[in-house]
Formats: sequence, C-alpha cells, structure tokens
Amino acid sequence: MLKKIFGSKLLRLLFSLVLIYFAFKKVDIIKLFKELESVPWWFVAVNVLLSFFIVSLISFRWSLLLFPKFKIKTVLAFTRANFLAAFYSLFFPTAIAGDVLKWAVIDHKYPKIAKTKVLGSILLDRFVGLSIFVFLGLISSIIGRKNGMIIPNYIFYLLLISTIICFLIYLLIYFFDVSKLLPKVTFLHRLDDAFELLKDENKGQIVKCILMSVISETFWILQMWFVGWKFGTNLGILPVFIFIPIISTILILPISIGGFGAREQLYLFFFSQIGSSNESILLMSTFLGILGVINSLFGGLLSVLDEETRGKVKSVLT
Repeated sequence: MLKKIFGSKLLRLLFSLVLIYFAFKKVDIIKLFKELESVPWWFVAVNVLLSFFIVSLISFRWSLLLFPKFKIKTVLAFTRANFLAAFYSLFFPTAIAGDVLKWAVIDHKYPKIAKTKVLGSILLDRFVGLSIFVFLGLISSIIGRKNGMIIPNYIFYLLLISTIICFLIYLLIYFFDVSKLLPKVTFLHRLDDAFELLKDENKGQIVKCILMSVISETFWILQMWFVGWKFGTNLGILPVFIFIPIISTILILPISIGGFGAREQLYLFFFSQIGSSNESILLMSTFLGILGVINSLFGGLLSVLDEETRGKVKSVLT
C-alpha cells in the first residue's frame, strides 16, 4: 500500500519538476529568488494571518453541517483538524489521507456524533467547496470570453459539464428526500447517519455552507490580487476574479505536488494575456506556493505538540 502511495507521489513530483523547469527557464531564477528574499516580513505576516482567517472560515463552513449554532470552541476544533490534514496531505498523492485524518480528529473530539455522520459532513463540505469553485469558474470563463480573454474551449466545456452535474446534485438534494431514498440502496443502508445531513430540517445548513463558501473564496481571491499587486503584476480586480476560480478548479486535479509547476504554468498562460511580465507572475505564484506550505507546516507543529494526534496519524497510515 505504501509502495503504491509513494510511487504515485513520485510520479507527481516528477511532473511538477518538469512543469517548473519549463515555467522558469525563460526568467533569471537567481534574480527572482533574490526578490523573494527581499519581501518585507510584515507582508508575509499579513498573508499568513489572512490565510489563517480563510481556513477558519472554511472550518466554520464545515462545522455548520454538524453544529447549527456558532461556537468559537467548535470552530477552533475544526480549524485544527483542517490544519493537520493540510500538513499530512503534503506527503500523500491525494487529499484522501487528509480527509481520513480530519475524520479521526473530529470523531475523537465529538464521540457522541456517529462516525458515518462525521464522514458524511466531510464529503458534503468538500462537495460544497468544489461546486462553488466550479460555478465561479464557469461564470468567470463567460465574463472572460466576453472581455476578449482566451479561455480554451476544453476548459470552458469542462466547467460547463461540471456545473451541470453539481446543479443536478443540488436539485436532487433539495427537491427529493434523499435521506430516505439512498438508504434503500443495499450497499448504502449502513450510512443512515450520514444521510441525516440531507434531511429537510438540515437543508438550511447546506445553504449557509454555500454562502460561507462564497465568502471564503472571495477573501481568498482578494488575497491573490493583494499578492499580485505587491509583486507588480499590474493586475486589476476583474482579471483576478475571472482567472483564479478557473485556475483553482483545474488545480483540484491531483497532477502535481502542492500545485507547484501546474500553478505556475496556469498563471503564466492566463495572466500573461493581461500584459503582466513572466517575472512578476512567477513571483506571485511562487510566493503563494510557499505561503501554502507555511500554513501546512502549522499543522505539523500542532502534530508535534500533540502526542494523541501522532497516534491518530499512525493509525491512519496503518
């Protein structure tokens, strides 16, 4: 099992390195990294705090599926689980291991909640986040095309098909009592507790999660613009709001390590249309990648400080 996991990881690492090579071969790498070294500490600190705030919003969104009432203590527990998952996902080819760890942490924290219900909340939360990315990506591609920006047809139709699928799933959730229909399927009857999340009385929580997803992703896109402004990309708000959802949707695909390489290529393809230099675009992309690693390392620090969490990680690995 481990051989399969790390084999897949190695393939993604090689793909990332190839993409990084082709992205950076046209720029002065030494000059670029010197500029990164000269980034003021306050700028790094502000972006780390912004990232923490956005993770907290995402954690609040997830917690709403299990706890309708807002409690700081609850949000902190879910935030901790998300940071831990982000750290350990650095070492696995997909986010599945991270999701399993999130499940283990929340299941231990709230033993009175059924295990399958916790698992269901993770899957539903992931679907809500993914669907909003897809919806925003489609809207962005339509606006971008009307403004003369290049959005390849295969990307546009991929977003269109994905949006239709997500929309149909939402229609199924809201106009049918899925909590009663799905358990009748033979292999799904053991997931009754998870399907409670889809009951009529809980559908309001799903709407709140959708709204929270829109808010968190708006803040995240604004952070992208802020970083781009600092590195002189001269990007307006509109291009960032058009391209970031599209790029983020593509990066969901497990094709590289932490998005490195793929993110740089996508940034160059889309943002160079606006007249930004390759150097400034790569500075922006590299900084965001490093920022993501810094946030993930915070989860590693939490793991080091918590012996119980290390035990959970060991059980997940085995």
